[in-house]
This record gives sequence, C-alpha cells and structure tokens, in this order.
Amino acid sequence: MDDSLPKQHQVPELLGLLLGQANEHALILLDAQARIVGWFAGSERILGYRADEVIGWTADFLFTPEDQERGIPQLEVEIARSDGQAEDDRWHVRKDGGRIWSSGTLVALRSEEGQIVGFGKILRNRTDARAQIEALENKVEALSRTNRQQLNFVGMLAHELRNPLASLVGSAEVLQTSAGESADIGFAAKLIRRQAEFIQRLVDDLLDVTRIGVGKVDLQRTDMDLAVLLRNVAESMSPQMQQRQLDFHVLLPPSPIKLTADGARLHQVFTNLLSNAIKFTEPGGSIWLKTTVEGSEAVVRVQDTGVGISAEVLPQIFDLFTQEEASRSRSAGGLGIGLSLVKEFVTLHGGTVTVRSDGKQKGSEFTVRLPLSAGEVHPSVDGPTSPT
Repeated sequence: MDDSLPKQHQVPELLGLLLGQANEHALILLDAQARIVGWFAGSERILGYRADEVIGWTADFLFTPEDQERGIPQLEVEIARSDGQAEDDRWHVRKDGGRIWSSGTLVALRSEEGQIVGFGKILRNRTDARAQIEALENKVEALSRTNRQQLNFVGMLAHELRNPLASLVGSAEVLQTSAGESADIGFAAKLIRRQAEFIQRLVDDLLDVTRIGVGKVDLQRTDMDLAVLLRNVAESMSPQMQQRQLDFHVLLPPSPIKLTADGARLHQVFTNLLSNAIKFTEPGGSIWLKTTVEGSEAVVRVQDTGVGISAEVLPQIFDLFTQEEASRSRSAGGLGIGLSLVKEFVTLHGGTVTVRSDGKQKGSEFTVRLPLSAGEVHPSVDGPTSPT
C-alpha cells in the first residue's frame, strides 16, 4: 500500500483545517430546532461573532431587519425541511452592523433513519461581486437615461423638420406645375421634390424610432387581406424597379390572406424591405416578392440577387443604424433605420422576421411570418409568378 496516499484518520484534521482557513466561506451547524451548535473560524472571520457569543441562538440575527420582518429566516428553515435544502443570495448583517452580500445554502441533515437531526448553513462572502453588479446596473441605467434623452432630442428635431419639408414638397409641386416649357425649371423642381420626399421619409422613420424607443407605438388593427396590401406595395415600387432596370417578380396566392393587423405599418414593413432590396441590387438584377401560407402563418419573402450580407454583419442586421461599410455603404443612402423598424413592427404584430445570405455578392432573402386571423388555417399555397 502506498504510504503517500492520505489516510482515513486524516479526514477530521483536514476538515478542521479547511473550516479554519477558508477565508470567504462560513459554516454554521444547527440542531433540529435550528439553534446554533457549531460556529467555526470562517464564520467568526466573516460575520464578526465569536462562537461563545452565538451558541444556542437561532440564526435570525444574521438576517437584515427587513428580512426578519418578512419571516425569511423561518421560511428558509421550512424550505430546507421540505426540499432538503434552501438556497438564496441576500444581505446578511455582521456584528459591527455592516452588511455582506452572501450566496448561501441551508442543508437539512438527516440520520440513517431519515429523521432531520440538524442543519448546515454555508455562506460565501460575495460582497465584491455584488458591488460589481451594482456598478454595472448603475452604468446600464445611466446609458438608458442617455439613450432616452437622445431619443427625445431626435424626436423633437424630426418634428421641427416636418413643417419646412412639407413646405418644400408643396413648393416643388407648384414650381413643377408652372414650369411650362422650361426644361431646366421642370428638372430642378422634380429634383427638389424627389430629394425633399426622401428626407421626409427619413424624418418619418426617425419619428417611428423615437416612438418605439419610448413605447408609444399603438397599432391600429383592422381585418385585412395581406394579398391586396402586397399587391399595392408591389405596384407602388414598380417605377423604382424599372428606373433601376431590375426584374421584379411577384408571387401571390389566388385566395385572400386574412390578418388582423395595422395595414399602414405592414405597408411600411414591406416597402422598407423592397426599398432595401432595390438599394443593394445592381441594374440587371432580380427581386422577388413571394408569399404563401403555412399553417396559421402568412409567410412573405423578399429575395434579391444583390450584394448580399457578410457573416459578420448578419447577426446585427436588424439593429438600429447597422450598415455594412463595404458593400452596403452609406453612398446608397439611408441611416440604417429601415430594417430596425421592420423588426419592431413585425414583432408588435406577434410575428418574426429573419434574414438569410450566403455572403457578399450572393444576394439575400428576408422572411416575414405573421399570424393569420383567428381560425384562419390553410395548407401551403402559391400563386403564379408574374414579372411586374
């Protein structure tokens, strides 16, 4: 037999050394009535009491006054009696009145016959970890407060911009109408109107971002046909498709797709997705708007043959202000708001939106799933593809 191996008779000695030298752990032994019968060096070091001061007491004095008023010490014992052990993280009180944050366990100790003969209470001093948590919580609160202030500023700025932009759009319309045979004036008026409308859409998106950020978006739900809405969106986007020389294919089922939803918000969702596809698809490319029904969900896919999305950007693509500098550069326009709004509005409808891309220059596909109206469950259906 190897004499270097530890002997069984060494166990009590080693256990005593452990109890005396564990700086951040306290072990307290209690009898079956939850009175203290064992108080070791770690307990004295962490909690400040000597063994002769606490033997015979219950452990109530270790709990804060507010926890004592709630009956937490007695509840902890009852849970240990019932479940075998009770675990909690809470403040405990030292002899000098100071508080320590401890992670603790109260274990019911049973005899061979299964009777409870006592309890073992183990405390670990985690005051340092609690301080770090509180510091992080304070930092999060400060960042949240700053974010709310920024959202309020953006909201006020967007509101202030709406009136002058409306005046610009109206003036451009008047100028375009009165241009007569002057091609230069007509061109300038058309350019002013187009750019002002673009800025107006950005301002509207910023307003939506601020409303979502402060929880002030209320959906105006009505019974509607998603197929009709998508057909209208497709028609409104067709001129941009033609201008960019893109092949646009629309796939809709022949039967209605009934939702109870906010039609204006969903119109915005699919307009943003198609605008995004147009923005990042080179002339001569293709875009598809494909719709089907799967069980209790309407499924809409917007697919393109555009620049694609890198694996690094995919996880953040729906985050506010996310843009990929290389292929999805700011030269294409926009603030990186549209996809964030898509996710928020779809989520508010109880739906989901996901994206798939095999990488740069390999296109992308956005999939929106929306719950059908109650009782509307259909097998999967597709309709004919028609270039628009």
